[in-house]
Amino acid sequence: MNVSTSEIKFVERPGQQGGKAPAARRNPWKDVEEKFALGLRNHWYAILPSDELPLDKPVGIKRLGADLVVWRDAEGQVRVFEDRCPHRGAKLSLGVQQDGGLRCWYHGWKFDSEGQCNSIPSEGGECATSKRVRVRSYPVEEHGGLIFAYFSSDDSPPAVPCQNPYELESPEWNGFIVRHHWQGVPWIRAMDNLIDPIHGPFLHMGTYTLSSNKGHTDTIEVRKNPDDSYFVGRKGQALVNFDFTEYHFPNWFRLDIPYPWSAGPGGPMRILVLVCPIDADSCQVYMVRKRKITGWKWWLWKALWHIRLEKKMWQVIDQDVAILSSQDGTTCLDHESLVQSDAGIATMRKLFREAAQAKEDRP
Repeated sequence: MNVSTSEIKFVERPGQQGGKAPAARRNPWKDVEEKFALGLRNHWYAILPSDELPLDKPVGIKRLGADLVVWRDAEGQVRVFEDRCPHRGAKLSLGVQQDGGLRCWYHGWKFDSEGQCNSIPSEGGECATSKRVRVRSYPVEEHGGLIFAYFSSDDSPPAVPCQNPYELESPEWNGFIVRHHWQGVPWIRAMDNLIDPIHGPFLHMGTYTLSSNKGHTDTIEVRKNPDDSYFVGRKGQALVNFDFTEYHFPNWFRLDIPYPWSAGPGGPMRILVLVCPIDADSCQVYMVRKRKITGWKWWLWKALWHIRLEKKMWQVIDQDVAILSSQDGTTCLDHESLVQSDAGIATMRKLFREAAQAKEDRP
């Protein structure tokens, strides 16, 4: 299904033809974005790579503005709790894993894998008070080396399991999970960048994979896919630069980047990008870089990656972070003028507006 540009409301900036730019004014989109500064609830988010969680030690993180403790129970299953002991507010991430539960370091209160308190040492262990005390827990799943948590608006369970990208667990696809903490970049600014193929040959000029382009005049095509994702890409150009992205509302993307022969056999590189807000001003971005290769081709690419390709990747990422942090959060919204090539951004905003309206309509 094609998305007509008539459905997309571009920001009009009257008065720019006369030479003098108009004074900044508040962009109506800003009100919507500020509602979701800490994420859109009732969705799954990638919160941590599996290899960053030890078997025997809890880890404290912040995601969607919430302090969380991530740990593994006696069976090795991942658990995610609010990182606050309900006794006196100490961080449970400073505690210890013991007998399949998590014990607070401060006074020894212990919680089972579901968040139920089952021991208060000063009260003799299990007691009437412990049965009344729980710590908030989050639904969690683990797929392809990433830990996903579900953030509900009202503590209700997820309606469906985590719909993770199929490449994460396919034996035909191999690659690397690259972690990026983008300080000073709100999560929606990061997604603006990911749904904007036009920036590739300009921002990333001279880099290993993103230097080529057929021309500077581009028409962006937006169409809805059968799985409700959105294709956003250049008309008449494929695998020359960052030419398309596939957006899965609200927080992940699939894209292919051309890889030259010097990157070894295997064709283009597929990148699955999963974005998670940390707070209103920063986000965690997981870029899962994969190629459809196995056996010796995978081992050769792995060697080339560690020897020289990873370094080339960081050049591109550093450019993204530099330009996105220069936008100063939501300040840039009051100065923007969208054009046809921003159709992907306009489509994403349309989806968030609909989510905001649905939230207001909910009884």
